[in-house]
Amino acid sequence: MTTGHDVTSPIDGSTIATIELHDESSLDAVVARAVAAADRWRRTPPRERAALLFAVARRIREELDDIAELETRNCGKLLADTRREVERAARCFEYYGGYADKVTGTVVPVGDGFHTYTTREPYGVVAGIVPWNAPFVFAAKKIAPALAFGNVSILKPALETPLTAMRLGELLDECGAPPGVAQVVGGGPDVGRGLVADPRVDLVVFTGSDGAGRHVGATAAERLVPSALELGGKSPQLVFADADLDAAAAGVVEGFAGSCGQMCIAGSRLFVERSVHDEFVDRLVARVAALRVGDPRLASSQVGPQATAAQAAKTREYVADAKRSGRVLAETPLEVPDDLTAGNWVAPVAFADLPLDHRAVRDEIFGPVLSVAAFDDADEALALAHDTEFGLAAGLWTGDIGRAHRLASELRVGTVWVNTYRILDDMVPFGGVGQSGYGRENGTEAPALYTWAKSVWVSVEPGVPQPYRKDPS
Repeated sequence: MTTGHDVTSPIDGSTIATIELHDESSLDAVVARAVAAADRWRRTPPRERAALLFAVARRIREELDDIAELETRNCGKLLADTRREVERAARCFEYYGGYADKVTGTVVPVGDGFHTYTTREPYGVVAGIVPWNAPFVFAAKKIAPALAFGNVSILKPALETPLTAMRLGELLDECGAPPGVAQVVGGGPDVGRGLVADPRVDLVVFTGSDGAGRHVGATAAERLVPSALELGGKSPQLVFADADLDAAAAGVVEGFAGSCGQMCIAGSRLFVERSVHDEFVDRLVARVAALRVGDPRLASSQVGPQATAAQAAKTREYVADAKRSGRVLAETPLEVPDDLTAGNWVAPVAFADLPLDHRAVRDEIFGPVLSVAAFDDADEALALAHDTEFGLAAGLWTGDIGRAHRLASELRVGTVWVNTYRILDDMVPFGGVGQSGYGRENGTEAPALYTWAKSVWVSVEPGVPQPYRKDPS
């Protein structure tokens, strides 16, 4: 275990905590504790596992304000957003607490002579790795289902924003989680790589960039260990002429500028039906120009800083490049107080006339940058939506319910929002296709991710099955 890593706030660049980081030897001890706890936790009755999750949910709500404030200081997200995410984390623990005793097997009617059934078995040691943009709710989404279904969990938050995930680990201990059942480890990419490569880890569930995800998936595959990868996106928003244009404009702005664009689901490619393109762009421009960038702890702010200095620099570089190739439709004024100028501030910006092969149109920037183009009909809209390697999400704005269902069935993405954007719930499966990864978290897909199916054949009559008997009798 090493010490002395400073955690800084993106709001003003100040140091807000110093944490200990794990190294190779201390990580080995973490995994050993998880292995030692796994069998006992697997045999713990589901209702006892559920009791722990419900207790954690109660403690999260008791500390909601403090956790949300810490999340905002560490990530730069609006306090209104972090409060909502902390509440969602509490609901996540409740949801899986309620699910813990409802994972059942089946009896399979294979025919006379056998009683055949299936059970769901936990994998054992689950490594969860989460990014820096929403660490508390992501930590909850990794730990709660793992524990509910009989696994033990090792969670590694991002080096830049570990504080609330670490607090969640403390809450689990305080609520009576047995030693080794739920551990949160501090560290950088080397710790994540160590977890994924450790032969004692039985399942890897990763949320992060597509680049890092490729390495995680390859390492897990090398060991023949299952993994789920929820990666990036470059999600399209399609606005048709019959849509409620005011509602669509509000949804589009929230979809690309919410959380300062630091969302894997960010709707950063906008395509508008040509007949209303100019009218819609006028609405969009007005909303972008009216956004207020500022201290995320203030109710008056609508956009906070980016979570890391490196990400802010990356976003600014993409914006500068796009300004050389396209036309700025709207850019939010960037005016922050003198005492916050050391923060990671960037302005939301919307572009027109960018070539469709420009990197600002094709890459996941993870910043509040929007490209805008027109389409003539639904076929062209679909072609534009699919002109990407990603397949995480899409927004569809139309007053035609038939069109909504048709296009929702055609869009090759994991989530489609119709006449809304960005809403998520632990009851609803989530994940992507293509370069957005594979596997599904949440809802009825969660047991399939965190457990494996075992088949059991019980013969009514002992002996070799009838089809294989060599003795005619």
